[in-house]
Amino acid sequence: MSNKKTVSIWTANADWQQSTLREIVTPAYSDDGESLGSEFSNAFSLGFIDDDFIETDIVKPTKNLEKAIEDFSYDSDIIAEIKKKNLSISPEKTNTIIAIYNCAYKGKTTASILRGIEFTYRGQFEYQD
Repeated sequence: MSNKKTVSIWTANADWQQSTLREIVTPAYSDDGESLGSEFSNAFSLGFIDDDFIETDIVKPTKNLEKAIEDFSYDSDIIAEIKKKNLSISPEKTNTIIAIYNCAYKGKTTASILRGIEFTYRGQFEYQD
C-alpha cells in the first residue's frame, strides 16, 4: 500500500563542494546533547530534521528544476508535480538542491542567505511512498 507524502525543495547556485553543502544541513548540538539545528534549518525555522529525511546534491547548473531534481529519490513523482504546478523553469540557474521528505514547509521565509549564497524555497510536492 502506498501513501502520498510531501517533499519540500530549496535551490541555490553555489560554487561549493559537497562537504560545504553537508555542513550547512548538519545540526549542531549543545554540551547537553540538545539539537541546536543546522545553519539551513535555523535560516528557515524548520526545527530538527532527521538525517534520514534530507537529500542534498550539487548538480549540473540549469534553469530547469525538472532536470535539477533528476536522480533524487522519487524523482518521477516530483517531476510530475513540478510540471503540474508549472514550476519547471527557474529565473536563475540552479546547481544546489536540498530536498526534505515528509516536510510540508509552511514558513514565511522564502529565501535566505547562507555563507553568502541565496537559498530559495521552490515549493512542496507530493510523491508516492
